[in-house]
Amino acid sequence: MENTNSENVLNFYNSISKQYSESVKRCVPFYEEMLESIFLFLPESFIPKNILELGSGTGNLTKLIIKNFPSANITAVDISQECIEECKSLISFPVNYIKADFKEINFPENSFDLIVSSISIHHINDKEKQILLSKLFNCQTINGIFSFCDQFSAETKEIYLKYISEWKKYALSQGSSDEEWNMWMQHQNNHDYHSTLENHNNWLKETGYKNVDCTKRHLLWTTIFAQKL
Repeated sequence: MENTNSENVLNFYNSISKQYSESVKRCVPFYEEMLESIFLFLPESFIPKNILELGSGTGNLTKLIIKNFPSANITAVDISQECIEECKSLISFPVNYIKADFKEINFPENSFDLIVSSISIHHINDKEKQILLSKLFNCQTINGIFSFCDQFSAETKEIYLKYISEWKKYALSQGSSDEEWNMWMQHQNNHDYHSTLENHNNWLKETGYKNVDCTKRHLLWTTIFAQKL
């Protein structure tokens, strides 16, 4: 049974599924570059056959997966049926969509060569993150890669508040209204759990991942690469 936070996240994304892509491009600094950074450090020889996407939303990252790996089998998990339907309307590629809270998923061992995600994992708390990472490690193939971008906290409150301040300046400069900004801040206060880069790196290493590295960062938005060897 989904907990209260999961239900709130579901209701939020159901309500903005039609407007999500345009809103996030206004409000997330260098959004498209951030998505592309997920693939930037994958080895040239790495050709995944089976790919899992967590929190697929309206398909912005899904499109890039298809572009980079058109022969792969893609499984996309999202909590919102409204977002899945929006994704289906925009993408003709045969994606295996699963409506689920990704923290509840359990896949067999050796299911996926590549696991990706974009600004989704911060919707679960630190304990749930650690449990999720263990599940992902178990369902990855040997030499499999987990590459994801998300909103991270800072090591100090002062730096974190500066992140938020600079983020707001960017969003308003890109045409976001005060109402839209306040909507995202309310969403953040209600649904988000920002953890530090150091914590994420430690959790990944404790789970068993190797070659853990931060491959891009701007304010809160951070990309991490990790490999199962």
